[in-house]
Amino acid sequence: MRIDRVELAKLFDVEEGWVLELERHEIIVPDARGGYDARALERLRVCCGLSQLGVNFAGLEVALDLLERWQGERRRL
Repeated sequence: MRIDRVELAKLFDVEEGWVLELERHEIIVPDARGGYDARALERLRVCCGLSQLGVNFAGLEVALDLLERWQGERRRL
């Protein structure tokens, strides 16, 4: 399933501009056609929760990196 930025913003009830900022920081990355995959949706879900706690873009990057490393280790074990 792939959705575009407008649909993504509506789905998560966030401003489209905030989604664009996440793209600029390469926190979520659209494909060549401007769509988002399941990984981007999961990353945005996490970002929404963390941003409500006041986490900035740099913090979001660190948190997502740690989360994905942890998930990778869990799969490996």
